[in-house]
Amino acid sequence: MSARATERRIEATAEERAALADVLDLQAIGRLVATLQLRRLASGLVEVKGELEGEVVQTCVVTLEPVPAQIRESFRLTFGDAEPEPLLSEIDISFDDSDPPEPIEDGKIDLGALVAEQLSLALDPYPRKEGAAIPQEFTPKEADITDLAEAAGKRKPFLGLDKLKK
Repeated sequence: MSARATERRIEATAEERAALADVLDLQAIGRLVATLQLRRLASGLVEVKGELEGEVVQTCVVTLEPVPAQIRESFRLTFGDAEPEPLLSEIDISFDDSDPPEPIEDGKIDLGALVAEQLSLALDPYPRKEGAAIPQEFTPKEADITDLAEAAGKRKPFLGLDKLKK
């Protein structure tokens, strides 16, 4: 692969969409298309920039009714040769560092799996049909909340732990 970008367009077939909908616990995926640009960076890493578009049907978390949604997501990932897993004691986490490159498995990047992963990240984790609300009989009353808060304040879960110290 050269430093010039290579463009790929992926469109999931009906069978692929049905299988992916099953894996992602969706009612349906009506359309899934991704445009990807791949290029090798000077560092030797491979950069994948992409945009996916999809039409999905999720399940409302309140009513269990279908919730159609339009997905449009842009993403950018880098890939590099797989490195051996570091020991847990050697891992130093810094929130300022960028993410390490994704590993290239068997000399290939699975673009379909990459698009499926990005779709899963773009989904609403708690889809709600417009106007859906929890029925009043399941909504806690103010007195119940106060009673629970008072009971939690009286508990002492760590009481007696000092006696275990030798």
